[in-house]
Amino acid sequence: MVNLFFHTNDPSKRKAVQWLTQHGITVSQRNIEKEPLTTPEILDLLALSTDGTDDLISKRSHDTKALQMDARNLTINQLAQAIEKSPHILRNPIIFNDHKMVTGFDQEKMGVFISKHQRRLELNRLLANLKKGTPQVQTELIWQIARNNLNEFNDVN
Repeated sequence: MVNLFFHTNDPSKRKAVQWLTQHGITVSQRNIEKEPLTTPEILDLLALSTDGTDDLISKRSHDTKALQMDARNLTINQLAQAIEKSPHILRNPIIFNDHKMVTGFDQEKMGVFISKHQRRLELNRLLANLKKGTPQVQTELIWQIARNNLNEFNDVN
């Protein structure tokens, strides 16, 4: 199961839910405006982050600009308090499981939530279709295969 935190029902959120559903992944959704994050939840998200606050904080958000905050100069407690008071400073949506997190909707990055077994099945299907397609279709399939392999490589490392 994958968790999805959001504060606005924007196209990124809807695309992420659609993509996860199409790939047979169960999604637990939570509107963090109606159910604000707690400090322990914020700390858990930071722990999943590979780039610290840069993964979570939206620098373009009106709320972030209004707060005139520089996340790099805040303590963790100050950051948690700011997020609790104003969830719109976070990127939207935040998609995560026990080990991985993606913010926003990036189809390339979403592959981290697909099991290795499922990716291998999809790779085999793409390879089988590669022989059948036109040159344009073949090129697209080759790119899909490359992305699939990159996601599998990232899972190993």
